[in-house]
Amino acid sequence: MNYNLFTYAVYLILMIGVIYYIGKVCYTNGRAFIFNVVQDHNLTDRTNKLLLAGYYLINIGFVIVTISGWPKITSPVDIIHELSKYIGFLLFLLATLHYFNIYFITHLFNKLFNS
Repeated sequence: MNYNLFTYAVYLILMIGVIYYIGKVCYTNGRAFIFNVVQDHNLTDRTNKLLLAGYYLINIGFVIVTISGWPKITSPVDIIHELSKYIGFLLFLLATLHYFNIYFITHLFNKLFNS
């Protein structure tokens, strides 16, 4: 059995599902947060859509690129090891991007729009 192909498939399915779900939640709930800072419905919607598109591009691209650097997987234990390593790193990256966006929107947009 080719463990690498199986692991890639599991990784892609899980991560694209997680990325989609988190993107949908952030897009839905982030609109009110952005509007609170910007106070313009049109600019809020455009900013929210741009953030979502960038989020999907960065994260799905990252998932695809990381697969190329995986070592040869020779056992079920290696499957668990590689999946946990890469899933954990991606979840850490998602959280970091989320907090960066919150900081960016609250601090920098406030300076731009309240100057």
